[in-house]
Amino acid sequence: MSIEGKVKILVSDDDLTARILMKETLASDSIEVLEAENGERAIEQFEQHNPALLLLDVSMPKMNGFEVCEFIRKHKNGKHIPIIMVTGSDDIDSIHKSYAVGATDFIAKPIKWPILGERVKYILRASQAFADLVTQQQELHQLAFYDSLTGLPNRQYLMQDLKRFLAMAKRNDYQAAMLFIDLDRFKRINDTMGHSYGDKLLRKVAHRLQANLRDSDTFARVSAEQTTEAPQLSSFGGDEFTIFLSRLNDPNEAMLVAERVIRSFSTPFQLEQYEVVVTPSIGISMFPNDGEDAEMLLKNADTAMYFAKQSGRCCYKFYQDSMNSKAAARLQLEQDLRQALKSNEIVPFYQPQVCARSGRIVGVEALVRWLPLKGGIIPPDEFIPIAEETGLINELGRLVLEQGCYQAKQWLDSGHSVRMAINVSAHQFRQHDFTQTVAQVLEQSQLPPSLLELELTESVIMSDAEENIARLVELKSLGVSLAVDDFGTGYSSLSYLKRFPIDILKIDRSFMCDVNSALDDVAIVEAILALAESLKLGVIAEGIEYTSQIAILKSSNELLLQGYLFSRPVAAEYIGPLLSQNFTHLMAEL
Repeated sequence: MSIEGKVKILVSDDDLTARILMKETLASDSIEVLEAENGERAIEQFEQHNPALLLLDVSMPKMNGFEVCEFIRKHKNGKHIPIIMVTGSDDIDSIHKSYAVGATDFIAKPIKWPILGERVKYILRASQAFADLVTQQQELHQLAFYDSLTGLPNRQYLMQDLKRFLAMAKRNDYQAAMLFIDLDRFKRINDTMGHSYGDKLLRKVAHRLQANLRDSDTFARVSAEQTTEAPQLSSFGGDEFTIFLSRLNDPNEAMLVAERVIRSFSTPFQLEQYEVVVTPSIGISMFPNDGEDAEMLLKNADTAMYFAKQSGRCCYKFYQDSMNSKAAARLQLEQDLRQALKSNEIVPFYQPQVCARSGRIVGVEALVRWLPLKGGIIPPDEFIPIAEETGLINELGRLVLEQGCYQAKQWLDSGHSVRMAINVSAHQFRQHDFTQTVAQVLEQSQLPPSLLELELTESVIMSDAEENIARLVELKSLGVSLAVDDFGTGYSSLSYLKRFPIDILKIDRSFMCDVNSALDDVAIVEAILALAESLKLGVIAEGIEYTSQIAILKSSNELLLQGYLFSRPVAAEYIGPLLSQNFTHLMAEL
């Protein structure tokens, strides 16, 4: 509408004198007047300059004022532009027709020029106020119905359109599908790389989903059949997205879209200098079998998505009725776990670590247990995954760290120097204040740092090796020992391994074998022992159940043994008597 700060006005009249007078009346430092001598020229000027206001004479050659006005009102840029028709003073029919074709106002001839100037200024102010209002409404609509991060329709938009489309599907008796997508382990991106990278990843995920849905034959066919455009892809908040498919012939079409989405994630996402791999878990619910309204369809798709995560992630699951009862049981378990943390039902058990040379217990590993007040025991593999998904793992981990350190201090005060090994979850390790937390617990418990060992899995420390080296150095500066748990089950670069400030390798129980085992199995254990010796690291062998397993470990200089051969994980009161025992008689094979 304006160039170099000037508002453009177009005056169209076949009378040159009238155009000159209009230009002299209206032109100013802030207004530039354009001219057109006929209707066709008026349209050319309008399309070229997009003026803020038009004055059209009713009687013009090559399209009269009414025709020009009607054309402009149908133009994409002319719906709201002010149009003043110039008519004869006693031409009532022209005035009525002016309004009928969409004119904003009219001016009768002969024109009173001072009044014309004031009238145009008033209409321009009113037009600007209207434009501001429209812009504000558009911005409010954008905020209300679109996700500000990805630009996708949001949950409110989705719910609004779903009701309409489901009603249409019900009337026409056809199927539809809801795909509920959640990014697997997205929180680790925010925890390790920061929220700015997490936001960039979400934008790239949204773009890739849009691109792949456009290219999908199934999706294209579904969209082509719809009489009204639907918000097929929506952002449901955070790392959750939904895809609504209408007019399906059978559930296989929803399956094809889900498979295409999963395949599209096989290519890493480029975030500046980083390549990030993230995978989707997808739940699918079908209309009308799995829900006849928007809320139920979404709820059941969400439930199915959770079961996709339980099934190993990076897959899809169709909703089944049995899922609801299982989901309810899981929700109850989550609520019970929150209460258990408050009511001291979560306690560490301890499993001895025996020195292969002396036969004495020199350390214990703290292993968390849930002992409900009503009796029984809930296995860790039932509640640890829930704790990780809900963020309760940080509270649980701190509890075990505190109780373990206080217990080790009690044993120290009674004359037994026992190193306390505490497992550190990925969630804990990625907390920016984890080192400060460990320092605080050591200070509060008065446990010497040399009696605390922190165990991290191989996969955790290798997730971002460069950054984790700095984290490990921080922890090491406290004076604690660092161990790599489950060594051999993940992937380690030896160039990184020698840079990690670690003290101990724990050989995973899955590698424990004896002299009668396959040569390949024995070779793996011997290779790990040789690696530990070359890097001057201690070794803890887990899963020792038989004396025959100890024989292949004899070459290790710094060897600790842990397993049922010596003791199962037990409560603290059962460890006390064991601290005075000697287990040399169990190591005759050495």
